[in-house]
Amino acid sequence: MCNLYRHEGAVEAIRQFAAAMGRAFRTSPATGNLPPDYVGADSDGPILTNTDGDLLLDNARWGFPPAKQGAKPITNIRNLKSRWWRDVNRPYFLEAEYRCLVPFTRFAEWNAAEKANAWFQPVDQPAFFAGIWRPWTGERLVKVDGQKRRQRVTQDFTLYAFLTCEPNSIVAPIHEKAMPVVITSPEAASEWMAGGDESFALARPMPDDGLEIWDEGRATA
Repeated sequence: MCNLYRHEGAVEAIRQFAAAMGRAFRTSPATGNLPPDYVGADSDGPILTNTDGDLLLDNARWGFPPAKQGAKPITNIRNLKSRWWRDVNRPYFLEAEYRCLVPFTRFAEWNAAEKANAWFQPVDQPAFFAGIWRPWTGERLVKVDGQKRRQRVTQDFTLYAFLTCEPNSIVAPIHEKAMPVVITSPEAASEWMAGGDESFALARPMPDDGLEIWDEGRATA
């Protein structure tokens, strides 16, 4: 299960990708100058949403509300037939309004043999996870002035999670259960952002030749 990834903050590359989709693109005050960063579970990361006909790049919190009280936020969406998604979260699951693209450069999966993260990077960039977002009011950790550590605060959040699928042969030797659903073409991005059941056909492993293992700044197939 992917719970850590990195984006390089390439706003201009995302802008060009949006243009290839035939979509107007804009940023929010939080993402106009987007520095490279790592994003972990229950942290904030940039997402692209359908907003007033445009693609808006804004920050949101990674992790849907858990199915059970006291459980961890849901970062990865694996079972596309579950009642949790089909019934409880149905509008967010199917409607174009709540679709998002999550820009990333590479993602991590835990390598138990090496006791360290293995990093995977798509050959084509920019790359995006196929995501879903929703509004939510509740308690999460946030930065508080005067405090070194984040504090639990109840407020309004925009939450997101992204789809996973069967791993390809690049990821499977490290993590045999799943890999994120990765989008690298404007056509696939448009299909995902249009919403509807048909778009879940995109929940398939990335072709092996489209993904590289990333190690110390050097990509090796």
